[in-house]
Amino acid sequence: MRDFMSQWSPRLFVTRLWRGIPPNMSTEDLKQHATSTHDFYELLGVSYETSEADIKRAYRKTSLKYHPDKNPGNLNIVEKFHLIGIARDVLLNPEAKALHDKTRIARIQKQRQNDLLEGKRRTMKEDLERRESGFKRKRAEEEDELEQQERDLRRLAEEGRRKRMQMEHDRKKRDEEDASIIEQPPNTHTPQQAQAPEIERRIFVRFLREGAGLTYEEKSITDMFSRFGRIEHAFVLREKKTRLAGEKHKKLVATAAITFGSAFSALSALEDGKALSELFVDISAGNVARTELGAAPSTPIGSPALNRSFRSSMGSVGGVVSTTTCEAELPVRRFSSLPPPV
Repeated sequence: MRDFMSQWSPRLFVTRLWRGIPPNMSTEDLKQHATSTHDFYELLGVSYETSEADIKRAYRKTSLKYHPDKNPGNLNIVEKFHLIGIARDVLLNPEAKALHDKTRIARIQKQRQNDLLEGKRRTMKEDLERRESGFKRKRAEEEDELEQQERDLRRLAEEGRRKRMQMEHDRKKRDEEDASIIEQPPNTHTPQQAQAPEIERRIFVRFLREGAGLTYEEKSITDMFSRFGRIEHAFVLREKKTRLAGEKHKKLVATAAITFGSAFSALSALEDGKALSELFVDISAGNVARTELGAAPSTPIGSPALNRSFRSSMGSVGGVVSTTTCEAELPVRRFSSLPPPV
């Protein structure tokens, strides 16, 4: 442009433009200007459909605004004034105008595409930022939830540990209480019972070993006679075949020794115990033992002589039956849980 303007003096160039005389520019030069990045429609303030007369009128109006005489020494105004003249020449030349329109439309479309792409890029960027923000927020929430779960697990573990310690403490306490109860000697005798010797609280029961009698053992006998009072222990002596009165053949007869907690209970059992089972042959305080030890069968049951003979033959010492004499004459069958007679 400066080379073009150097061929003209500024005053001559401006004068020719002001008078509407276009510079001597060929169509090729105008086409070259038409493909520039300048929007000549915008420069003159006209639209695409503007007529030639309106283009010339717009040129004169715009050139007055940017006339060099109004802006002396301002080269930018001079160049702008020169571009206004080129815009007029391009828009008045059909070929140059068509090329300028084509270039202008392509530039506008490209700008729109760029704007659209920029909008999409901006949307994608915003969406990406939103997703990243959501991901960070979700990750923070998950981390908080994980920390809460860990705190809950630690709390549950601590509660379980305290419960186990409490249960262990309670178990040890119960064991100590049970051990103290076991270690304490049972006080099973009242003052009145302590005065009665064990032999006076013991009875002997003979029963047939047949039918239900096959199941009679220490526990069942204890259950039957416990109605008369507390039973300290019961055990079954040896079984022996004996010919009972009125029988032709011998039958297997078992003998059980029952020691009550009181002499009164033993007396009650002597009087009413035989009615407990039809298999009971007899119940006595010494008759069975006397018979098995060889005492005279004619001795009355419960007589003083029988009692003295029974105590003598059993080896009574201080009112307690000697187990040595009993075991020598009568082998005893006992439950392991029941204490042997003292």
